[in-house]
Amino acid sequence: MRYAARRDATDGLIGDALRKAGFTVHDYAGNGGVPDRLVSRPLPDGVLWVCWVEIKVEKGKLRPSQERVQAIFEPRGEFDVARDPEATVRELMERYMMAIKPEQYR
Repeated sequence: MRYAARRDATDGLIGDALRKAGFTVHDYAGNGGVPDRLVSRPLPDGVLWVCWVEIKVEKGKLRPSQERVQAIFEPRGEFDVARDPEATVRELMERYMMAIKPEQYR
């Protein structure tokens, strides 16, 4: 089944909020099953932390292709369904902070 390439209503707000929080946001929307965004930020040791983000409206559902990507990356903490800018920043910041090893804190 083919889906029309369209952006969810919260798309721009979520991307802007993530950039303001210090994340780099790479746009992959409309690439057939690939999540909408790849969000990244360097960890203190220089390793790049990444998380795939699928942007949905409040009651939006994942397509089967998106569920397959979710099944791969969510157990690793590298997938998030974003519905609200503030909640998304909070969730990704928590995941980012959990990726920092204790010895990297100064």
